Amino acid sequence: MQDLIAAKFDPPMWMGDQIRRDALLGRLQGVLRHRLTLVHAPAGYGKTSLLSQWRDSIDAGTAHVAWLTLDRDDRDLKRFVKYLLLALRQDRGDGEARGAPSDIPPRAALSAIVNELGDAAVPVVLILDDLHHAFSEPVGQFLESLVRLAPPNCHFLFSSRDYPWVGQSILAAEEQLLEIGPADLRFSAQETECLLTRTDRPLETLDIDTLLDRTEGWPIAVQLASLSIKRGMGAERVIDEYCGSSSDLARYLSEQVLMTLPQETRDIVARTALVDRLTGEMVDLLCDRQDGWMVLERLEQQGVFLSPVSWERREYRYHQLFAEYLRDRFERSDRAQFAALQRRIASWLAERGQVAEAIDHAILSGDDLLMAAILEDAGGWRLIPQGLQGVVVRGLAKLPIALIRARPRLALAQVYLQIKLGELGSARAEFDRFLTQVEGADLSVDLRTEVRVVGDTLTDYENQPVTFDDLLAREALLRKLPANDHLVLANISETLGAKYFEGGWLERALQPTLAARDHYLAIGSLYSDLFTRFLEARIKRAQGRSREAEAILQSACADITANYGDRSDLAANCAAFKAELLFEQDLVAEARELLVWALPHMEQSDGWVDVYAAAYLTEARALAGEGAFEEACDIIARARRVAARRRLRQLEMLADICSIELQISQGAPTHAVLAAAAVVGLDPMADMMHEQSPPYRPVAIAASLCRTRLRLLIGEVEPALEELRKLREWAEQHGAGRLLIDVNILAAAGLRGKGELEQARACFDEAVGIAMFQNIVRPFVEARQFVQACLDDALETDGQVDRFRAQFMKSLAKSLAVYRNNVTVLGVFSEAEAEVLLYLSQGHSNKEIARIIGMSPDTVKYRLKSVFRKIGVSKRRDAVRISAERGLIPAGM
Repeated sequence: MQDLIAAKFDPPMWMGDQIRRDALLGRLQGVLRHRLTLVHAPAGYGKTSLLSQWRDSIDAGTAHVAWLTLDRDDRDLKRFVKYLLLALRQDRGDGEARGAPSDIPPRAALSAIVNELGDAAVPVVLILDDLHHAFSEPVGQFLESLVRLAPPNCHFLFSSRDYPWVGQSILAAEEQLLEIGPADLRFSAQETECLLTRTDRPLETLDIDTLLDRTEGWPIAVQLASLSIKRGMGAERVIDEYCGSSSDLARYLSEQVLMTLPQETRDIVARTALVDRLTGEMVDLLCDRQDGWMVLERLEQQGVFLSPVSWERREYRYHQLFAEYLRDRFERSDRAQFAALQRRIASWLAERGQVAEAIDHAILSGDDLLMAAILEDAGGWRLIPQGLQGVVVRGLAKLPIALIRARPRLALAQVYLQIKLGELGSARAEFDRFLTQVEGADLSVDLRTEVRVVGDTLTDYENQPVTFDDLLAREALLRKLPANDHLVLANISETLGAKYFEGGWLERALQPTLAARDHYLAIGSLYSDLFTRFLEARIKRAQGRSREAEAILQSACADITANYGDRSDLAANCAAFKAELLFEQDLVAEARELLVWALPHMEQSDGWVDVYAAAYLTEARALAGEGAFEEACDIIARARRVAARRRLRQLEMLADICSIELQISQGAPTHAVLAAAAVVGLDPMADMMHEQSPPYRPVAIAASLCRTRLRLLIGEVEPALEELRKLREWAEQHGAGRLLIDVNILAAAGLRGKGELEQARACFDEAVGIAMFQNIVRPFVEARQFVQACLDDALETDGQVDRFRAQFMKSLAKSLAVYRNNVTVLGVFSEAEAEVLLYLSQGHSNKEIARIIGMSPDTVKYRLKSVFRKIGVSKRRDAVRISAERGLIPAGM
């Protein structure tokens, strides 16, 4: 043993100040309770560091711990057993450590070791570090015999990059095996934070989480990132740019992992790292083999950062940083072979319907024709309503526009994608260009149907009016289509339901909407199914069945959060519709909490008239109700800008009507409201209600209600009641229960103004009867000028009403009081003006008001003039009367 290396009997001296692994040290306390402990993981997982910490934690009187670091020369069994004997004889506490015979047969060495271990007065732990270096069949057989024959006081602790077989199956069955693997050795968030605090550049928790996710807790990768930060690189840059090809990590992987593998294994690893998920079939494909599953088993045991995705071991994956390093290295060293393998992968995946993965690999191959063929064969535009919009985006972004336009389904995909991105002008131009290109071409029947579907979708997003005859034609088309083309049937059914809904044919809208859902479910498209749920919820709300609508949206929200995230485009759309329902329940804060993030998100993503109207108009009304009238006007202006940019005429008209309604609710001077109504063309919009199929039924209804409010304000009661009669007739014919609430509220006010109190009470009771079981409160608040007197009458005259109605009426009174206070103090009048008006309504003179509030009479007079100007009166008595009628001060004071 002239070449004895004494350093092999202790842990490496260069390890320095390591992070203490307390949780793992706690688990290693079980070493003395188990015959064999295996610590196995690829390079850089801190195995040696952990074992060293554990050895240092053991008191010499508790156990004798022998350490042996192994290298490739120790594969020779004779050399191995000599070092083993020497390791066991180090620091035994019996004077000088005895040497080992220069030449002893392994069998004799085994006997000597077993006998020597039996003489020990305390438990003995033999630590073999880096066993993978020395492991060979003879060494493995020797260790298996040693573990089996050693006396009970002996315990073995082996660390290895690969998984050594030393007869542990029997030990596992006898609960004498303790294993610590890669998952256990990963750094925790606490350990990562402890390491990074040494950089003098403290990181946020989010940064630590990002680094942990990127490195998958691989200790050496975390340490190298920490080293880069120490060298002066910005922490944010280190974390954002950290990858397998980062210089320090790449050098480590090359020296410590890749170059230690046999050439054949190195080639297999390089090829198989090209995919995110590995199966035996994929190994065969990439390596031209027939034993792919056996190869994966061997690679897993060899410690090359390959691990099973699940316990069934049907798929494997490489550590993402290791895979990145291998891919980058492969592409740099042999671009032609890299591209050829990527083409092979893409074609193989496409044949099995794995379109997203196939496109990713086709992109890496740089083969445009292959990518175009995969996209087109998968359906082109059809991928988008199936929830694969991202795949289409990635694919089309890499293709020349000429190639896209030369393939019909890719051209349609380009149009459909622009629709979903809100680029309706570009979508229309591209679609019209496509129609010109294929005019006279011999397209198949199926392709012509697809062209029509995409065209109808574009028309719907543009919110172009369609006639009832158009809808009947769509119904007829449905009956002619193949029953198994679920995507086309779903698209046509969904747009049919949406147009029936927009036209006010609520019951008729429900059937195609539910049919569309069935078709989407048949093809497993949750993404498109969610849009049918939005539509169904809108139909239920229009019918006055808000609780059902709320339940539908709650279910949709749960599916969106689970599958697409709580800040996705779908989540924003759902939030808009939920906010509208919450607002109608007078849960204003909850509604605005949703809109505060959803509305800006929607402005930059996919949206259509319904969802924009729900979001913008709800937010505007909520702000106005809180007295923030100017902010409400800003929201209306934003709605108009989006309407102009996306060519949504109906949204623009609804925004115009809402602006008039806000002025009415805020008590703006009547002459100013009438002038604004004339500017936006309120009368022509309201007159559309007389048409059998107006271009925009929602606009006609909103304008008719708005004009009715105006007529009631200026005393034109009879025309108002006549308009309400027609609205009621239409609502009852179409089952529009939500509209009947508004109609009855205004009819009650008009009839009360005529002195027809019984009829007024009946109308008000009907409105309450529809609203209270759905907890619809806000229509009463929004029309408070017309509601307050009717509500007061109802509260006075209600005798033994049922408890539910009494509770609802009480909530109405409370909501109206809150709104009135908001508007009075923060909206129409300043706080000082509101105070003067309040005392004026109590009958005080100017001098008395001045004395009460500590102002000069001239100041009071000035405040009153400002009040008169804002509500368009010139007399004190009129100011009190009109302010009470408009709900700006408590009535009857």
